[in-house]
Amino acid sequence: MKKKPTQTSMARRAFGGAGYCLVLFLALAFGTIAGWIKQSDVISKILFNPPAPKEAFHANSVTLLILGCDEDVADFTHKILKKYARSDMMLVARLDFDHNMITGVSIPRDTECRLPGYKRMKINAYHELAKKDQAAELTQQAVEYLLPGVKIDRVVTLDFDAFQQMVDLVGGVPIVVDKKMDYEDNAGNLHIHFKPGYQMMNGYQAMCFVRFRHADSDLVRQQRQKQFLIAFKNQVLKDWLQLPSIVNQGVGVINNALSIDEIASLARFAKAVPPTNIQWGQIPVVDSSGSYLKVVKSKLPKVLAQYRLIDAPASTSSSDSGDAQ
Repeated sequence: MKKKPTQTSMARRAFGGAGYCLVLFLALAFGTIAGWIKQSDVISKILFNPPAPKEAFHANSVTLLILGCDEDVADFTHKILKKYARSDMMLVARLDFDHNMITGVSIPRDTECRLPGYKRMKINAYHELAKKDQAAELTQQAVEYLLPGVKIDRVVTLDFDAFQQMVDLVGGVPIVVDKKMDYEDNAGNLHIHFKPGYQMMNGYQAMCFVRFRHADSDLVRQQRQKQFLIAFKNQVLKDWLQLPSIVNQGVGVINNALSIDEIASLARFAKAVPPTNIQWGQIPVVDSSGSYLKVVKSKLPKVLAQYRLIDAPASTSSSDSGDAQ
Protein backbone atom coordinates (compact mmCIF):
# COMPACT_ATOMS: atom_id res chain seq x y z
CA MET A 1 0.00 0.00 0.00
CA LYS A 2 1.40 3.42 -0.95
CA LYS A 3 1.93 5.89 1.85
CA LYS A 4 0.01 9.12 1.87
CA PRO A 5 1.48 12.46 2.92
CA THR A 6 0.95 12.91 6.62
CA GLN A 7 1.25 15.62 9.22
CA THR A 8 4.32 14.52 11.16
CA SER A 9 4.82 15.10 14.86
CA MET A 10 6.09 18.49 15.90
CA ALA A 11 9.19 16.92 17.41
CA ARG A 12 10.12 15.68 13.94
CA ARG A 13 9.42 18.75 11.88
CA ALA A 14 11.28 21.95 11.31
CA PHE A 15 9.86 25.05 12.92
CA GLY A 16 9.77 26.57 9.44
CA GLY A 17 7.42 29.33 10.45
CA ALA A 18 9.96 30.51 13.03
CA GLY A 19 12.51 31.40 10.38
CA TYR A 20 9.83 33.24 8.41
CA CYS A 21 8.85 34.96 11.64
CA LEU A 22 12.40 36.13 12.33
CA VAL A 23 12.88 37.52 8.83
CA LEU A 24 9.65 39.52 9.16
CA PHE A 25 10.70 40.38 12.69
CA LEU A 26 13.72 42.27 11.34
CA ALA A 27 11.75 43.97 8.60
CA LEU A 28 9.07 44.95 11.10
CA ALA A 29 11.59 46.46 13.48
CA PHE A 30 13.23 48.39 10.67
CA GLY A 31 9.86 49.52 9.32
CA THR A 32 8.78 51.25 12.55
CA ILE A 33 11.57 53.83 12.74
CA ALA A 34 10.35 56.66 10.47
CA GLY A 35 11.72 60.07 11.44
CA TRP A 36 14.12 59.37 14.32
CA ILE A 37 17.75 58.76 15.37
CA LYS A 38 20.76 58.70 13.02
CA GLN A 39 23.07 56.79 15.37
CA SER A 40 22.86 53.60 13.30
CA ASP A 41 24.10 53.22 9.73
CA VAL A 42 21.14 50.94 9.04
CA ILE A 43 18.63 53.46 10.42
CA SER A 44 20.24 56.26 8.44
CA LYS A 45 19.93 54.22 5.26
CA ILE A 46 16.29 53.36 5.91
CA LEU A 47 15.26 56.90 6.84
CA PHE A 48 17.15 58.94 4.32
CA ASN A 49 18.36 56.81 1.43
CA PRO A 50 16.75 53.37 1.21
CA PRO A 51 17.82 51.74 -2.06
CA ALA A 52 15.28 49.96 -4.20
CA PRO A 53 15.45 46.16 -3.72
CA LYS A 54 16.32 45.64 -7.37
CA GLU A 55 19.26 48.00 -7.00
CA ALA A 56 20.50 46.46 -3.75
CA PHE A 57 20.29 42.86 -4.97
CA HIS A 58 20.81 43.57 -8.69
CA ALA A 59 17.86 41.29 -9.48
CA ASN A 60 14.06 41.24 -9.70
CA SER A 61 13.87 38.71 -6.87
CA VAL A 62 16.04 36.95 -4.32
CA THR A 63 15.75 33.42 -2.93
CA LEU A 64 17.04 32.87 0.59
CA LEU A 65 17.83 29.65 2.40
CA ILE A 66 17.20 30.39 6.08
CA LEU A 67 18.71 28.12 8.72
CA GLY A 68 18.16 28.00 12.45
CA CYS A 69 20.72 25.69 14.01
CA ASP A 70 20.96 23.66 17.20
CA GLU A 71 24.10 23.84 19.29
CA ASP A 72 26.20 20.73 19.88
CA VAL A 73 26.34 20.39 23.64
CA ALA A 74 28.60 17.92 25.49
CA ASP A 75 26.93 15.45 27.84
CA PHE A 76 27.21 16.16 31.57
CA THR A 77 29.37 19.29 31.17
CA HIS A 78 26.89 20.99 28.79
CA LYS A 79 29.85 22.68 27.13
CA ILE A 80 29.00 24.05 23.67
CA LEU A 81 31.09 22.11 21.18
CA LYS A 82 29.74 23.75 18.06
CA LYS A 83 27.52 26.84 18.05
CA TYR A 84 25.94 26.12 14.65
CA ALA A 85 25.59 22.36 14.37
CA ARG A 86 22.58 20.56 12.85
CA SER A 87 20.09 22.83 11.09
CA ASP A 88 17.02 22.49 13.28
CA MET A 89 15.01 24.72 10.98
CA MET A 90 15.26 25.02 7.21
CA LEU A 91 13.16 27.08 4.87
CA VAL A 92 13.43 28.56 1.42
CA ALA A 93 11.95 32.06 0.93
CA ARG A 94 11.52 33.96 -2.32
CA LEU A 95 11.16 37.74 -2.24
CA ASP A 96 9.59 38.89 -5.50
CA PHE A 97 10.27 42.59 -5.95
CA ASP A 98 8.20 42.95 -9.13
CA HIS A 99 5.01 41.55 -7.61
CA ASN A 100 5.54 42.56 -3.96
CA MET A 101 5.31 38.99 -2.72
CA ILE A 102 7.02 36.84 -0.08
CA THR A 103 6.56 33.11 -0.64
CA GLY A 104 8.34 29.95 0.39
CA VAL A 105 8.36 26.47 1.88
CA SER A 106 9.74 24.86 5.01
CA ILE A 107 11.76 21.65 4.87
CA PRO A 108 11.30 19.18 7.75
CA ARG A 109 14.66 18.53 9.34
CA ASP A 110 14.20 14.74 9.18
CA THR A 111 13.76 14.72 5.40
CA GLU A 112 16.00 12.16 3.69
CA CYS A 113 18.55 13.55 1.23
CA ARG A 114 21.25 11.47 -0.45
CA LEU A 115 23.48 14.08 -2.05
CA PRO A 116 25.79 12.43 -4.63
CA GLY A 117 29.01 11.39 -2.94
CA TYR A 118 27.41 11.10 0.49
CA LYS A 119 25.55 8.36 2.33
CA ARG A 120 21.86 8.43 3.17
CA MET A 121 21.23 11.05 5.86
CA LYS A 122 18.75 13.63 7.03
CA ILE A 123 18.84 17.00 5.34
CA ASN A 124 19.79 18.76 8.58
CA ALA A 125 22.98 16.67 8.97
CA TYR A 126 24.83 18.32 6.08
CA HIS A 127 25.33 21.50 8.08
CA GLU A 128 27.13 19.57 10.83
CA LEU A 129 29.04 17.32 8.43
CA ALA A 130 30.60 20.12 6.39
CA LYS A 131 34.18 21.26 6.80
CA LYS A 132 34.84 24.45 8.72
CA ASP A 133 33.35 27.55 7.08
CA GLN A 134 31.66 25.41 4.39
CA ALA A 135 28.43 24.49 6.20
CA ALA A 136 26.31 27.03 4.32
CA GLU A 137 27.65 25.95 0.93
CA LEU A 138 27.13 22.22 1.54
CA THR A 139 23.65 22.74 2.95
CA GLN A 140 22.78 24.87 -0.06
CA GLN A 141 23.93 22.06 -2.39
CA ALA A 142 21.80 19.55 -0.49
CA VAL A 143 18.70 21.76 -0.59
CA GLU A 144 19.09 22.50 -4.31
CA TYR A 145 19.48 18.76 -4.95
CA LEU A 146 16.39 18.00 -2.86
CA LEU A 147 14.33 20.70 -4.62
CA PRO A 148 15.07 20.39 -8.36
CA GLY A 149 14.87 23.70 -10.20
CA VAL A 150 15.29 25.88 -7.10
CA LYS A 151 18.33 28.19 -7.14
CA ILE A 152 19.43 29.64 -3.79
CA ASP A 153 20.90 33.15 -3.94
CA ARG A 154 21.91 33.57 -0.30
CA VAL A 155 22.15 31.47 2.87
CA VAL A 156 21.17 33.12 6.16
CA THR A 157 22.04 31.39 9.46
CA LEU A 158 20.03 32.81 12.34
CA ASP A 159 21.76 33.62 15.61
CA PHE A 160 19.34 32.92 18.45
CA ASP A 161 21.73 34.39 21.02
CA ALA A 162 21.48 37.76 19.27
CA PHE A 163 17.72 37.31 19.03
CA GLN A 164 17.48 36.87 22.81
CA GLN A 165 19.67 39.92 23.43
CA MET A 166 17.50 42.04 21.15
CA VAL A 167 14.35 41.08 23.06
CA ASP A 168 16.10 41.84 26.35
CA LEU A 169 17.04 45.30 25.02
CA VAL A 170 13.37 46.28 24.87
CA GLY A 171 12.74 44.96 28.37
CA GLY A 172 11.00 41.78 27.25
CA VAL A 173 7.72 41.25 25.45
CA PRO A 174 4.23 40.85 26.99
CA ILE A 175 2.55 37.67 25.76
CA VAL A 176 -0.79 36.10 26.65
CA VAL A 177 -0.26 32.32 26.50
CA ASP A 178 -3.49 30.59 25.50
CA LYS A 179 -2.65 27.12 26.79
CA LYS A 180 -0.12 25.17 28.83
CA MET A 181 3.16 24.64 26.98
CA ASP A 182 5.67 22.06 28.20
CA TYR A 183 8.68 20.74 26.30
CA GLU A 184 12.15 19.62 27.40
CA ASP A 185 15.13 19.36 25.06
CA ASN A 186 18.34 19.24 27.08
CA ALA A 187 20.56 18.87 24.01
CA GLY A 188 19.02 21.94 22.42
CA ASN A 189 18.85 23.86 25.71
CA LEU A 190 15.10 24.30 25.36
CA HIS A 191 13.22 24.18 28.65
CA ILE A 192 9.72 25.37 27.84
CA HIS A 193 7.21 25.60 30.68
CA PHE A 194 4.52 28.22 30.17
CA LYS A 195 1.21 28.39 31.99
CA PRO A 196 -1.87 29.98 30.41
CA GLY A 197 -2.20 33.70 30.97
CA TYR A 198 -0.23 36.94 30.77
CA GLN A 199 3.57 36.75 30.92
CA MET A 200 6.38 39.23 30.37
CA MET A 201 8.89 37.11 28.44
CA ASN A 202 12.60 37.77 28.45
CA GLY A 203 14.83 36.95 25.49
CA TYR A 204 15.27 33.28 26.32
CA GLN A 205 11.57 32.75 26.99
CA ALA A 206 10.63 34.53 23.76
CA MET A 207 13.06 32.32 21.84
CA CYS A 208 11.41 29.24 23.37
CA PHE A 209 7.96 30.64 22.56
CA VAL A 210 8.67 31.10 18.85
CA ARG A 211 10.56 27.77 18.56
CA PHE A 212 7.97 25.62 20.36
CA ARG A 213 6.99 22.82 17.98
CA HIS A 214 5.38 20.19 20.19
CA ALA A 215 1.69 19.25 19.89
CA ASP A 216 0.77 22.10 17.53
CA SER A 217 -0.13 22.48 13.88
CA ASP A 218 1.82 24.79 11.57
CA LEU A 219 -1.12 27.21 11.53
CA VAL A 220 -1.22 27.48 15.32
CA ARG A 221 2.54 27.93 15.49
CA GLN A 222 2.52 30.70 12.90
CA GLN A 223 -0.29 32.49 14.73
CA ARG A 224 1.83 32.34 17.88
CA GLN A 225 4.81 33.81 16.04
CA LYS A 226 2.70 36.66 14.64
CA GLN A 227 1.51 37.31 18.20
CA PHE A 228 5.14 37.74 19.21
CA LEU A 229 5.83 40.08 16.28
CA ILE A 230 3.06 42.44 17.32
CA ALA A 231 4.18 42.40 20.95
CA PHE A 232 7.78 43.13 19.98
CA LYS A 233 6.79 45.99 17.69
CA ASN A 234 4.76 47.60 20.47
CA GLN A 235 7.72 47.33 22.85
CA VAL A 236 10.04 48.97 20.31
CA LEU A 237 7.63 51.87 19.90
CA LYS A 238 7.63 52.49 23.66
CA ASP A 239 11.31 53.42 23.80
CA TRP A 240 12.75 55.02 20.67
CA LEU A 241 16.05 55.74 22.45
CA GLN A 242 16.87 52.02 22.31
CA LEU A 243 16.22 51.82 18.59
CA PRO A 244 19.81 52.13 17.27
CA SER A 245 20.95 49.34 19.61
CA ILE A 246 17.97 47.19 18.67
CA VAL A 247 18.54 47.57 14.94
CA ASN A 248 22.26 46.94 15.19
CA GLN A 249 21.55 43.86 17.28
CA GLY A 250 19.06 42.79 14.61
CA VAL A 251 21.87 42.76 12.07
CA GLY A 252 23.59 40.22 14.32
CA VAL A 253 20.51 37.98 14.32
CA ILE A 254 21.19 37.20 10.68
CA ASN A 255 24.96 36.91 11.21
CA ASN A 256 25.71 39.85 8.90
CA ALA A 257 24.47 37.81 5.94
CA LEU A 258 22.99 40.95 4.38
CA SER A 259 24.64 44.30 3.77
CA ILE A 260 23.29 47.57 5.15
CA ASP A 261 21.96 48.47 1.69
CA GLU A 262 20.24 45.10 1.41
CA ILE A 263 18.66 45.35 4.86
CA ALA A 264 17.45 48.89 4.15
CA SER A 265 16.01 47.80 0.83
CA LEU A 266 14.15 44.89 2.47
CA ALA A 267 12.63 47.29 5.01
CA ARG A 268 11.42 49.40 2.10
CA PHE A 269 10.16 46.28 0.32
CA ALA A 270 8.36 44.92 3.41
CA LYS A 271 6.21 48.06 3.66
CA ALA A 272 4.81 47.38 0.20
CA VAL A 273 3.89 43.73 0.78
CA PRO A 274 0.23 43.24 1.76
CA PRO A 275 -0.66 40.31 4.06
CA THR A 276 -2.38 38.51 1.19
CA ASN A 277 0.93 38.44 -0.68
CA ILE A 278 2.70 36.47 2.05
CA GLN A 279 2.22 32.77 1.31
CA TRP A 280 3.90 29.88 3.09
CA GLY A 281 3.80 26.08 2.83
CA GLN A 282 5.80 22.90 3.34
CA ILE A 283 7.30 20.42 0.91
CA PRO A 284 5.22 17.20 0.60
CA VAL A 285 6.65 14.35 2.68
CA VAL A 286 5.65 10.92 3.96
CA ASP A 287 6.88 8.86 6.89
CA SER A 288 9.70 6.49 6.04
CA SER A 289 11.85 4.01 7.93
CA GLY A 290 12.93 4.95 11.42
CA SER A 291 12.55 8.68 11.97
CA TYR A 292 13.16 9.55 8.32
CA LEU A 293 10.75 11.41 6.05
CA LYS A 294 10.74 11.10 2.26
CA VAL A 295 9.80 13.69 -0.32
CA VAL A 296 6.77 12.88 -2.47
CA LYS A 297 8.46 13.48 -5.82
CA SER A 298 5.24 13.44 -7.84
CA LYS A 299 3.76 16.29 -5.77
CA LEU A 300 6.92 18.35 -5.27
CA PRO A 301 6.94 20.36 -8.56
CA LYS A 302 3.36 21.51 -8.01
CA VAL A 303 4.13 22.67 -4.47
CA LEU A 304 7.31 24.50 -5.52
CA ALA A 305 5.40 26.22 -8.32
CA GLN A 306 2.51 27.11 -6.00
CA TYR A 307 4.93 29.03 -3.80
CA ARG A 308 6.68 30.55 -6.81
CA LEU A 309 10.06 28.88 -6.29
CA ILE A 310 9.96 27.42 -9.80
CA ASP A 311 7.85 27.95 -12.91
CA ALA A 312 4.59 26.03 -13.09
CA PRO A 313 5.26 22.48 -14.36
CA ALA A 314 3.69 21.31 -17.59
CA SER A 315 0.49 19.34 -17.05
CA THR A 316 0.69 15.59 -17.53
CA SER A 317 -1.91 12.93 -18.15
CA SER A 318 -0.40 10.50 -15.67
CA SER A 319 -2.12 10.07 -12.34
CA ASP A 320 -0.59 11.29 -9.09
CA SER A 321 1.02 8.18 -7.73
CA GLY A 322 2.34 9.71 -4.52
CA ASP A 323 5.66 7.88 -4.97
CA ALA A 324 8.27 9.09 -2.52
CA GLN A 325 11.89 9.86 -3.23
